Amino acid sequence: MSEFDPSEPALVHDRRQDRVLPWSPSFQRSYERTARELAPGVVDYDGLLLDGWMIPEDERQH
Repeated sequence: MSEFDPSEPALVHDRRQDRVLPWSPSFQRSYERTARELAPGVVDYDGLLLDGWMIPEDERQH
């Protein structure tokens, strides 16, 4: 998560419930204020344990 850019759309992985969630840039301010690293690569944010992310595919291609 060290290279995660909260200002960009993404899909994030929540380790706590083993699910992938859409990330919106509108969460950036909240993330920057409240997210905290629990272990290398694991961030506690808003009840989630984020441990991975990826850039979503361009939906215009579907």
